[in-house]
Amino acid sequence: MRTAPVIVCLLAVFVALTRAQPVGEKIPSWFAKAPPLPAPTGPVIRVATAEELLAAVERVGTGETILLADGHYKVPRVVRLDGKKSIALRSASGEPAKVILSGQGWDSGTDRDDILHIARCEGVTIADLTFSDCRSYGIKVEAENGPRDIHIYNCRFRDIGVRALKGSAGQDENVRAVKGSVRYCQFENTKVPPADWLFGGDYIAAIDMMALEDWTFSDNAFRNIKGRNGGGRAAIFIWVRSRQVVVERNLIVNCDRGVSFGNPGQSTANRAGEQLVYVADGIVRNNFIAGGADCGIELWHADRIKVLHNTIWRPERNWARGIRVGKGTAHTDLANNLVHGEIRLEGGEAQLRNNLAGRLEGYFADAASGNLALTSAATKAIDQGASLPEVNEDIRHRARTGKPDLGAWEFERERPKGP
Repeated sequence: MRTAPVIVCLLAVFVALTRAQPVGEKIPSWFAKAPPLPAPTGPVIRVATAEELLAAVERVGTGETILLADGHYKVPRVVRLDGKKSIALRSASGEPAKVILSGQGWDSGTDRDDILHIARCEGVTIADLTFSDCRSYGIKVEAENGPRDIHIYNCRFRDIGVRALKGSAGQDENVRAVKGSVRYCQFENTKVPPADWLFGGDYIAAIDMMALEDWTFSDNAFRNIKGRNGGGRAAIFIWVRSRQVVVERNLIVNCDRGVSFGNPGQSTANRAGEQLVYVADGIVRNNFIAGGADCGIELWHADRIKVLHNTIWRPERNWARGIRVGKGTAHTDLANNLVHGEIRLEGGEAQLRNNLAGRLEGYFADAASGNLALTSAATKAIDQGASLPEVNEDIRHRARTGKPDLGAWEFERERPKGP
């Protein structure tokens, strides 16, 4: 009997499944849903095949909308928007699950398998689409080409091998991607990179963007964005000459890192001798970050950052890495955060106010699944925060009144029953 090889194969399958299996439940019912966009007001180009889509992006004019019929669009080459103004690329149904754009595939073997690029454009909306199964980038925003007013709305990203959303940059410090947003999107992987990919399979992130100005990342959900060895980049990783960036009300579960402003090292987009200020004037607030192999929130070479009202739950692996304030970070404020883990100053400077960190057993409804809603046992968090002008609501968009609770969730007491 050849039992040993069978056992080895079964073990290999078990390991692969446990690596790839999504953790936790579906997006919770309380999490914000994307309001439907209004119908297009200008001319519409309707497409139903990948070839029609590629032709449409070539001829789409100012004020026009490309509407994609339900279906699977496997694009043979990059869909490139260059020099376009006030255009939209949307599903006709408004349901992202019904319109899927895919590349050559996670296992295609090509490192240039991207789906969509946005270059010298102004006023672009990408909405209600799914980007799935490509080796490199789902969407690439080319900051070196100065795009403006770029908005990605209610899209789904699944099994993108390197970056679901990539923002590249050049070395000109005066050229950025100005004014943009990523809102109501979902990012999830069911695979991890193989060991022969870059950095041993750890070169992966959901969002990795550079040279941004006035961007918002809000109401997005991230699950299982992981490298092979637990060293993947972050769910949201912003760096290289970025400023005025807001990260708020996101749900991040079982990703190697949650939110990273900056990086300990340098990028090829940095000029020789350049003083590193990766992100300036940024806000990270009202986020749930649960699980992951490395860190909840980390700051490196960041200036004037406000980290406010976040809830973080760290598992035993790297439990201490709740919030890390790394070298080059200054003029930074950490206030009203709730961390099952630690807040660590690792060469950076920050003012710490009204934070609660440590072993917070029983504080959360179901921490392992990412449900960090407060329970009645969270006595040292409820009504213990300082009122902050920058935070007037919680992760559910519910108003904070009176003395706020620590973290992203405002606890709701049971109302007394009437006579």
